Amino acid sequence: MTRSRALNRFHRFTAKKRRLSLRAAVPNLQDDVHAGNEAVNQRKELHQRAWQKDVMLELIDPEEAC
Repeated sequence: MTRSRALNRFHRFTAKKRRLSLRAAVPNLQDDVHAGNEAVNQRKELHQRAWQKDVMLELIDPEEAC
């Protein structure tokens, strides 16, 4: 086998191993993504609550809210 052919085979072999290891790690990454989304959802919920509070204060006393 020539040297270049051996290198090509070696690179294909290592690429295959790398793909398999990445595919095996993907389910673990999905858990991390969901944890990040929960923080975003909490921020949206807090923003929504603050906005509702401001609206209620404007309805109760519009002069004081400004």
